[in-house]
Amino acid sequence: MSNENSMNALPERVAVALERVEKYYEGIVPWFANVYDPKTGGFYMTISGAKDLEMAPAIEMTCWGVNFLKTYTRAFDTMPDKFREGIVKFMNDRQDPETGMFIDFQGPVNARETARNQGAALRALAHFDAPTRYPHPKNTGSAKSITAAMPEYMDSVDTYMAWVTGLNWDNGSWSAGDQTQSSLQYVNMLVPEKREEYKAALFDWLGKRQQESGLWSPNMDFNAASGAFKVGLVYSACGKRLPNPEKIVNAIFECYRVSKTNNPFFVRNPISVLHQMSAYSPELKKQIQDGIVENIDAVVESFGEFLCPDGAFSARKGKSMLAFGGVVGSHELFEGDIDATLMMLIARKTLYNIFDVEAPYFDTTDFWAWIYGEKEMPKVGE
Repeated sequence: MSNENSMNALPERVAVALERVEKYYEGIVPWFANVYDPKTGGFYMTISGAKDLEMAPAIEMTCWGVNFLKTYTRAFDTMPDKFREGIVKFMNDRQDPETGMFIDFQGPVNARETARNQGAALRALAHFDAPTRYPHPKNTGSAKSITAAMPEYMDSVDTYMAWVTGLNWDNGSWSAGDQTQSSLQYVNMLVPEKREEYKAALFDWLGKRQQESGLWSPNMDFNAASGAFKVGLVYSACGKRLPNPEKIVNAIFECYRVSKTNNPFFVRNPISVLHQMSAYSPELKKQIQDGIVENIDAVVESFGEFLCPDGAFSARKGKSMLAFGGVVGSHELFEGDIDATLMMLIARKTLYNIFDVEAPYFDTTDFWAWIYGEKEMPKVGE
């Protein structure tokens, strides 16, 4: 692992805590090598999935694998052409020529997963400056492709808002915010005039829905804090700032004091929304940094709770989740899965970034040799 930044830039309590955190990531690179499939050009979700002939790599899993290499390593500096070509072909092979939508080979899934797959495929292709094979609805706005792609809740502004307000914001604001964020994939396919009507109605309601605490749920737990993270993604995607950010910051640190995380997404989400708000003003950034220093033990306490013997992170304590992006990818063993692992990578990187320090890059010296059989693949989890 290499790092061009000085740990001296971090407050001492944070630096000491992050030294502990770094040990949790020592097996990350071998794990990603083991879930890559050079035959299809895609990434599997888990080690057990990669060994099961009935399971397959998928769009979102593969986007996450590319994101790891692009964001957390310098592997792209030495990337073989066949890796780039494999990823581009993998994504474009899954694009429907009629609708322009990206669909995994098992067929269409629910509206949320279908929307997420569009963003995942487009992001992966963008990493390589590669075009889509066919026009994509988000880029063309063609009536035929949009009609084929839209869920029923997009029929009108009224049906859309009935769907948004009907989500479980009280006790499941993380999921409610996530589904709302995913729905922007469809909103952005509309012609500009209609698009703005939907967004105006959405932000009007979100502003009224915000609780006195600053969160979008009356609860004070990490589901509610994660709901604020998802709502923050909605605001930032539309060039807006979260309302009442000081209240949100105070609420998140209160969650650290009174609640516990029970999955890696709740480790990542509050750190990410704090980072988002730290760009709003120097005063708010100082408030956030001071809050992290004060609560650093609670912030990093759960990093190791989801670490598996194979060197990656699991979505739950004791077992991985069953599917990701609508595709079954595990046997729900106590093993790392690609979604939880990326969430924990983001949490690590973002915690450094809040203090204007770049997280160390992971050493991928042998990565390309491993995945193409030029060196023996390292065994993990044994």
